[in-house]
Amino acid sequence: MPYPSTRNAFDLYKEGKTTREIRMLVQMVLLVRGFRNKMDEELRRIDQTASRMETLGAILNMEGNPSQSDVARRLQLEGATITRMVDILSKEGLVERLPDPGDRRVNLLSITPKGEEETRKIFAIYDMMRDHILEGISPEEIDEMQRLIDKMLKRLGEPVNRKMRIDDLPSRDRTRD
Repeated sequence: MPYPSTRNAFDLYKEGKTTREIRMLVQMVLLVRGFRNKMDEELRRIDQTASRMETLGAILNMEGNPSQSDVARRLQLEGATITRMVDILSKEGLVERLPDPGDRRVNLLSITPKGEEETRKIFAIYDMMRDHILEGISPEEIDEMQRLIDKMLKRLGEPVNRKMRIDDLPSRDRTRD
C-alpha cells in the first residue's frame, strides 16, 4: 500500500508544524549526522576521520581486492571522492593500488599491514561508540529497526513515482541570481 501523502512539507514548516513522518526522517538525518560527528571527534584523537573509516572498512569488508569504483558504489560516493580519499590513504601507506590484470584502466585496492593496524584502532573506537549509542536497546528492537531501515533503503533504490512535473514546481525569483 503506498504511503498516503498529506500536506506538503513546505506549508507545514512555514506554519511551524510537522508530521510524525517528517520528524522521523529529520531525526534519522540528525542521528546519522550526530553519530558521524561524534565518530570524527573520537577519531581525531588518533588522527583519523569517519570518511577514512568508511573507506578502509569497505575495502576490508569487500571480497578480494575491490576496485575503486566498487568501493565508490558501496559507499554511494562519486568516483572522484573515492579517488581523493585513496590518494590520501595511499600516500600514508594505508592502502595500495594494484593493477587489475583483466583491465589496465582499473585500480584494485588492498589494505597494507600498516593500514590494517590503523583500521583495527579505528574499529576499536567504532565499537566503543556503537556500544554507547545502542546501550539499552534490545536485540529485538535492533532487528525491527534493521527491518525498517532495509525497507527504506530498498525504496531509495527504486524509481521515484513522480506525480509532479518540474514545470509544476513553484518558480524561483530569477532576479535574485
